[in-house]
Amino acid sequence: MIPRPPEAPFADVEVRVRGAVAGHLPRGLAAAARTAIRIADRALADAGREPGTRGRMAGLACRAGCSWCCHQMVGITPAEQALLAEGVLALPAGERARIRGSVAAAVNRTRGLDQRQWWAARLPCPLLAEDGRCAVHSTRPLPCRGYNSADAEHCRRSLEGEATRVPVLAVQWGIYGHAQAGLAQALAAAGIAPGPVSLVDALAAVLA
Repeated sequence: MIPRPPEAPFADVEVRVRGAVAGHLPRGLAAAARTAIRIADRALADAGREPGTRGRMAGLACRAGCSWCCHQMVGITPAEQALLAEGVLALPAGERARIRGSVAAAVNRTRGLDQRQWWAARLPCPLLAEDGRCAVHSTRPLPCRGYNSADAEHCRRSLEGEATRVPVLAVQWGIYGHAQAGLAQALAAAGIAPGPVSLVDALAAVLA
């Protein structure tokens, strides 16, 4: 099962996603993922209007092209995989070929690694372009949307092996984590194995 995120003031997102996804599953897995993302995005926007959260969100260091965090094991549901497939298959043929090669290399290098070993190997996500941007940013999965940092230097030092704690906005991480948990629960209730499957393995299946 998808790991349940820590309890947070926005844990009700999980309940809302679970109920809404159940109604959207007949439209397909990608539609279910979009529903979960839409609810999480709205919850984050609502949280951002609260004075305490608004100030912390303004201090986030995450910017386009900053990809220190994009070197870790990411677990996703089949619904997120279906949405990723839409994004990947819409790319130009040359870009798909580049990603296919990166995925094949990543599958070979990550086989048997746990999460800590994966991070230590410093393996970039196959979806990263040369400029550090995600090739399918609009269809990226929930964990990628939830991860954040208030200090990019901490992210760099962590990737390079230093034992440093990356300062994250717990509200954002919690909202998207609970959204993924609700999505997984809705899939399981519908008789669909919820995963997780690693992002790399999911891409390998999409591009097979």
